[in-house]
Amino acid sequence: MEHGIWLVALLGLVAIVGVTLFVTASRTIELHRLGEMAKRIAGGEYSARILPRSTGEAAELTRAVNDMADSLRNELRRYSDANQQLAIVLQNTADGMLITDELGRVLLMNPAASRMLNYDVQKAVGRSFAEVVRRHQIIDLWQVCRNEGREAVAAVEFDRNLFIQAFVTPFEEKGSRGFLVILQDLTQVRFLQTVRRDFISNISHELRTPLASLRAIIETLQGGALEETELAVRFLSRADGEIDTMTQMVEELLELARVESGEVPLQMAETDVRELVQVPFERLQSQAGRRGVVLSLDVPDGLPNIMADAERMQRVVTNLLHNAIKFTDAGGNVRIAAYAEGETPVYVTILVHDNGVGIADEDIGRIFERFYKSDRARTRGIGGTGLGLAIARHLVEAHGGRIWVNSKEGKGTTFFFTIPTVSAVTGSDVFIDSTI
Repeated sequence: MEHGIWLVALLGLVAIVGVTLFVTASRTIELHRLGEMAKRIAGGEYSARILPRSTGEAAELTRAVNDMADSLRNELRRYSDANQQLAIVLQNTADGMLITDELGRVLLMNPAASRMLNYDVQKAVGRSFAEVVRRHQIIDLWQVCRNEGREAVAAVEFDRNLFIQAFVTPFEEKGSRGFLVILQDLTQVRFLQTVRRDFISNISHELRTPLASLRAIIETLQGGALEETELAVRFLSRADGEIDTMTQMVEELLELARVESGEVPLQMAETDVRELVQVPFERLQSQAGRRGVVLSLDVPDGLPNIMADAERMQRVVTNLLHNAIKFTDAGGNVRIAAYAEGETPVYVTILVHDNGVGIADEDIGRIFERFYKSDRARTRGIGGTGLGLAIARHLVEAHGGRIWVNSKEGKGTTFFFTIPTVSAVTGSDVFIDSTI
């Protein structure tokens, strides 16, 4: 009896130990699986999951870890989406952006800043702000922001073709200070301001002369010149000329406004090149003769016809010829010519060449701007609003061509412009705008 009790007790103890070892082993395996899953998630495999193989606390723990992994993956996805959107903004914004730490090391720079500063993005990170920017005005602005702890703003002219407004703003993150630098390209805004200033200056200057002349004529006539018929006729003729000058200014202003607003339809038609240039050539012969300038025409036979609004293209040629005559001294020559290249030319090129005073290098890039007049034109007392070449550029480009100039100061000037041929327009993708 006693031996039986001991045997039952021993068997119960063995069972308890066996069950305990089994449960412990199961939990150990489950914990090992959870550990492996945690390692996979830590390695970036955020989709890693395990299925519970048991019930009770181990299963609850497994489900909790799976839920935590799901939550972590969702949070990382949201963070990744937000980070991607921020990266897209930084990559595509027109404003240059840099972030520096308190010591002035560049932590981030976007492509727009790279273009403005002409410094590679990859090389910039970790370099000093001064080395990357290389503009003392912006470096001084950063120093002011750092020392005074406030936003600092300044306008900086990098060169003639780049005008920047810079903002430096301090911020704090995780107990350390940093600085956000924003560079806004205001070159176009400044250009428009310059155009407006030039316009006001030119119009004021050009109107002052005929108005003063008209006032002098009226005062002279009122003073008794009306009694002298020959003198009165001469003064009235001068007054008529001054009125013509002001009328031309107004017409050019209206023409440019119409051209730029797109309200002028082009009357496109097949046009003979010789006939197109012959009209302005004959019209300006007398003006050239009065200035002692020889005007010549060189248009070969056999040129392909062009697709053009003849009246408006004649305006372009007239404008170029008129300028050439004005800037050529007595005894000089002005030549208008045309040519086409290749067996089946796409364009006919028309040129106006003179051996006059030429154009200074600093003026070459601006002569097609609205209201722009060179210093040479001012010193020679040549009138005009500075709109003729701007109108010519718009008209040529509306025809699908282009206009350019070659010149050397003191050696002469040649203006070129191209117009598509009829065959090119009807048989290719040459673009012609029907309105300007």
